[in-house]
Amino acid sequence: MPLPQKIQEEREALAKRVVEDIRSGKPFFWDSGHYGHPHRNLVADLQGKDTKYHGINNMMLTVAADRFGFKDTRWATFNQVKSLQKEGLPFEKQPHIKKGAKGIPIEYWQYTKTLMEKDPKTGMLVPKMEPDPETGRMKPAVRRLNPPLVRRYIVFNGDQIANIPPERSHDITLDEKDRNAAMEAMIANSEAKVQFDQNNQNFYRVSEDCVHVMPREDFKSLGAFYGTVAHEIAHSTGAESRMNREGITNSDGFGGPIYAKEELRAEMTSMFLGQEYGVAPGKEHYENHVAYLQSWAEVIEKDPDELFRAAAEAQKITDYIKEHMIERDLQKVQTKTDEHTIERAARTVEPVPQPEPEKAKKRDFKPIHRSITIPDKPKRKRRVAVRRTTTDKTKGISR
Repeated sequence: MPLPQKIQEEREALAKRVVEDIRSGKPFFWDSGHYGHPHRNLVADLQGKDTKYHGINNMMLTVAADRFGFKDTRWATFNQVKSLQKEGLPFEKQPHIKKGAKGIPIEYWQYTKTLMEKDPKTGMLVPKMEPDPETGRMKPAVRRLNPPLVRRYIVFNGDQIANIPPERSHDITLDEKDRNAAMEAMIANSEAKVQFDQNNQNFYRVSEDCVHVMPREDFKSLGAFYGTVAHEIAHSTGAESRMNREGITNSDGFGGPIYAKEELRAEMTSMFLGQEYGVAPGKEHYENHVAYLQSWAEVIEKDPDELFRAAAEAQKITDYIKEHMIERDLQKVQTKTDEHTIERAARTVEPVPQPEPEKAKKRDFKPIHRSITIPDKPKRKRRVAVRRTTTDKTKGISR
């Protein structure tokens, strides 16, 4: 669908800037200053809510933050900043946009619209109600917009807004002892098998439905390891049995436009996951992708909208990985250190009263429970519910 002229012009300008950055060797996709705290709405953040920008808008704000050196990850429109002002305070003490600040455009896509009708009693417009086919309960009637409605908003970064509370600190540590649980869950629950069997390359092999990467100890940092594995697992989501993406099911090989588009999607997915879970890939991860930068630049230069399509699809891939891998059973993915801590704690917990014999046979204990013997009661065995965690059992494309 054709975009409003202003939005199209802004997209083309941004795409041109990204191409220039790529050609100059600037590591656009790896702004380590914002990993662990994705771009979010300022007002919601002050209210204790977590309203993040996703996909296209996340990419646009990442570019802007890198370009202008913004350290705050919170953004708000002029009216939202104005809503923070309180009566009785002089303007200079109120939250306000700093003089000379220039906002950053973002896009709002509306795909549905609630149908309205006039209330015969009040004459006011109210949502039209209809029965839900599944529950039978009445709900507002919604129709799908085709084409969707596209709006443009201007937002300002927290660094451009005076008299607001500072952003909460989010120090990121990537020591081996602080392995990222979400990334470990992604690896453990990867729908494609993950094998750590390579010496100097990393890749996803479609015919095997298998991710092949170097062992984690061969990477210069834990961040580089997670960033690379996330990239390859992102490729695996394109398999026909999953998201059925052309870049995987019908690739034209290294150097081809289809291949370049798939690489761009996988790397953006790695960036989005890294931002959300606090994994900064680092310089060496960028250096490993230098060979692909020119092909990305050529694809974006020929079709500026490809940058935005890639961001939108990368968000879908990110959501797929979160739903099917990271959040599936995150609580089960722990390190050996965690397991040892729980084992030590188990020896000090108070025993749970033993059920009556006839009930004990009927009780269905789950596999995560086990029976232990209390040392000072040798003649009686009592059950203590101990939550057992699995150890870090990661299974062991390059592009």
